[in-house]
Amino acid sequence: MGSLSDEAATLLAELRHPVRLPILLALEERPRSPTEMAEDLGEPFDRVNHAMRALASAGLIALVREEPAAAAPNLMRRIYAVRYRGWGRLVETLEAIADARDDDVAG
Repeated sequence: MGSLSDEAATLLAELRHPVRLPILLALEERPRSPTEMAEDLGEPFDRVNHAMRALASAGLIALVREEPAAAAPNLMRRIYAVRYRGWGRLVETLEAIADARDDDVAG
């Protein structure tokens, strides 16, 4: 059986932050700005913005365009999208493992 590569372990570590996986799942639906994402997730802007910057730094999301912000046209609104798809399948797999563990403990 193969072992987990350092790169894969780093990716898992990036997903430990509680808002990062929801961001990836939401970005699979459509690209968004940190402001939109914060509103959609019901999370504080600072927390979401920090998480999106970390995901971009890790190469999991990418800046796809910049456009003037509606509320402040002199500021640029950054729009991000996922670089890789399949985050929903990852969640399904993790949930299946969690369910199996629960069944093992209860049984």
